[in-house]
Order: sequence, then structure tokens, then C-alpha cells
Amino acid sequence: MTRATAVAICGAAGRMGQRLVQLVAENPDLRLAGAVDRRESPYLGLDAGHIAGVGTLGVAVTDDFIPAAEASKVYLDFSSPEGAEDHLKAAAKIGVAAVIGVTALGEGALETVREASASIPVVLAPNMSFGVNLMYRLAADAAGILGREYEIEIVETPHDRKTDAPSGTALALLERLAAARGHDPAACAVYGRHGTPGARPKDEIGVHAVRGGEIVGTHTVMFAGPGEVLEITHRAQSRDALAGGAIRAAVWIRSKPPGLYTFGDVLGL
Repeated sequence: MTRATAVAICGAAGRMGQRLVQLVAENPDLRLAGAVDRRESPYLGLDAGHIAGVGTLGVAVTDDFIPAAEASKVYLDFSSPEGAEDHLKAAAKIGVAAVIGVTALGEGALETVREASASIPVVLAPNMSFGVNLMYRLAADAAGILGREYEIEIVETPHDRKTDAPSGTALALLERLAAARGHDPAACAVYGRHGTPGARPKDEIGVHAVRGGEIVGTHTVMFAGPGEVLEITHRAQSRDALAGGAIRAAVWIRSKPPGLYTFGDVLGL
């Protein structure tokens, strides 16, 4: 019988973190070895299993990443951009594999990701939903096939507590769509419109952020062409769409060599 892989979860007391704790507890291939949350968290010292509603797991929530990482082979990070960068620097020294789902990482943090991936395996993905990652490919294929006569707009709609905009998923779509058309995403993207921007250039890609209620996440790519509109939409109906993918990534990465991987690599796309 294969021994269960020890994992740590960063952001363990958040909504996603609690769901990850639940899924780890249910997965015979994984064992919770560490639970980390922010320094001001009211859950510090409490059993992560109790917080997630799965009973006693014998793992207390802490704000100290290092001992949690040292007890683990893989860690899942759904904390914050600042926390994710600090965790990754420590993980590279410890030698623990990383699965990072944090969005809005700055260039400094992304450079830390690249540096760390030289010594540890890292999966970096703004969205670990199976459907979204298939959507990336379908949308890029459509952009290439339809050509510049079909104008592209991206609309993303998460819940009202999301702090960054546009979403990491929308930005990942932008990168793939721009690449399919041979454009630089920084040069062709327009984030919302107001005033009198004038007629829409053919090669522009609009990105629009909507926020509201309890929506888990909806992303639509619209291709508007001569006499017709094609839309590709993904709707996450629960956090399981993302949490299940993160668990799959944790199982997948435990045997991989150092390197920077996407969730598409996990899925074999």
C-alpha cells in the first residue's frame, strides 16, 4: 500500500482552505500535516479539522509556515500574494513541493516562483478547475480559427468579496487569446470602457470585471463577428471545482522533478 503523502495548507481557515482540509481528510493518498493561516487569524491554535467540520485531525492552525512545511512533502497555498511569496522562499530551502492557487501575484512574486522552481516542483495556476483549463484551450483555438474579423471580449463575475480585478482566470484567458492572435496582451487589452473611447479597434481585447453576491465564478469569452456571436462560458457552481483540482495537483506533483508546471500539465493537456 502506498503511504499517504503529507500536505500542508496555507490559508487553511478560509473558505477554500476549509474545503481543502475536508478533501484531504477524505483522500487516502493524502494526510494533513500542517495548517497555516494569517498572523491575526482568530483560528490560531484550533484544530484544522474542527474548523472545517470534519472532526479532530490533530493539526492545529498556526501562523508559522516553516514547521508545517518541514512536516510535509507538498503544500497548497491559497493565502495571499504577500504570504505566497514568503512561503515559496522558505519552501525552496526546505525542499517541499508547491501548489499555488493565489492570484494577483506581482512581478517580484512571479520571479520568486521562477527561482524556486529551479530547486522544487511548483504548480502555479490561477484556476484549478478542470473546465476552466479546457476553456483556455477551446477559446485559444476559436480565436485562431475565427480570425480578427471576430472581436473578443472577456467578462468575469466572481463574488463580492474578491479583492483583485480582473480575476487571475480572466488574465490567463487574455494571455492565451492574445497569443492565438499573435498580439502582446499588454498592448491589446482594454479594461472596461467609459466616456467616448471611439470605435473599437479590431485587435482590441476587452476585459470586464463584475462583482456580486455569492457567485463562485463565471467567465465568458465572446467572439462577435459578421452576423453572429459565439460565446464560451464556464460557471463554477461550488468551490469544489477549484478545490478538487488542487487536490489532484497535490497528488500529481509529489513525484515530479523541479520545474514550473501549469494545471494543464497536471491534466495532460
